[in-house]
Amino acid sequence: MKNLSILLGLAIALLLVGSASGTVIDNKVYSALAPGYSEHLIKSFGPVSIEKTGQPAPEGIASSFKSFVDRDVWYKKLNKLYEETKYSVDEKFSYPRGPVISYGYDAMGSIAVGIYDKQEVKEETIDEIYAFINNEAKKQGIDTLPVVFFSAPMPQMDLNRDDVWRPVIGGVQGANSIGAFTIGFAATRSGQEGVITVGHAGSVGTTIYQPNSGYSIGTITVSSGGANSDSAFIAFDDTSGQVFETSQSQPGVSGGTDPWLNLGVTKSGISTGVTSGTVVSQTSLYNSFFGKTIYNQWYASFSSASGDSGAPVYFKDANQQIQIVGVYWGRGSYAVFSPISSVLSDLS
Repeated sequence: MKNLSILLGLAIALLLVGSASGTVIDNKVYSALAPGYSEHLIKSFGPVSIEKTGQPAPEGIASSFKSFVDRDVWYKKLNKLYEETKYSVDEKFSYPRGPVISYGYDAMGSIAVGIYDKQEVKEETIDEIYAFINNEAKKQGIDTLPVVFFSAPMPQMDLNRDDVWRPVIGGVQGANSIGAFTIGFAATRSGQEGVITVGHAGSVGTTIYQPNSGYSIGTITVSSGGANSDSAFIAFDDTSGQVFETSQSQPGVSGGTDPWLNLGVTKSGISTGVTSGTVVSQTSLYNSFFGKTIYNQWYASFSSASGDSGAPVYFKDANQQIQIVGVYWGRGSYAVFSPISSVLSDLS
């Protein structure tokens, strides 16, 4: 997969503030690390600084440092300990052989051990891991080692539009034997889960892939036939009501409504990505795939290109949830899309 990004749970980056502040931990770093010392904390050892509120002290173990120089010397010691123990910890305790999902050191000045949150771990196991790390620390002249064990999720991989998505979501690449297009959004038809996309992806029975050949998700179950929209439904039982915007953001679909003039809308397609514009006209347009004019279509000013066909057109409500207004299918004077009511009517 492209753009592989592994989230380690606790930051290792060392962010500094201006000397005028007198602090050694940036507030953003503290906020990022604090959950590992509070609600996600399993057990701590050594001089880990926890306040009466249950939150870590903003300066962490660094409260004992007299200067930034002292702090950086400590970081170097932690780095040396990490380098000397990372392979052994991995071999002895890391998933799937053991419960450790991440291992390193953090800006608070502690050795940070992430324990897989889906795995039950006995306290004796935690003590065993600590004893191993602490014994190695003593060999390096560290007598009192701060260690935090915290609950951590399995790292997730970032995916692009043209990667395999299971469950299938909107805004990602679909394909037939001719070329690529965009999956619109998940839907249920007569109790059958599936996805809605552009009708000119093929006739009923056309095999549809996600993202490309070798990854079939089924065939076109029903097509609009160009009656009131350019749309199709593919029955598939592994879908999710989300729409791809970035590899880190796939907001959920909350509902749908037909568009109106001057409405600000967004399209998420495989060629031009997320683009925004305004609904500028309701119109009738000739559709060359179906060989007929389709009435009551809508023009919008967002940018688009070949491959975006099938993309969801939407706006976000007050809760930043997606409201679908239609399915993009081509470009005339402006980008054109079929309204959601026509899509649902044709595919029902």
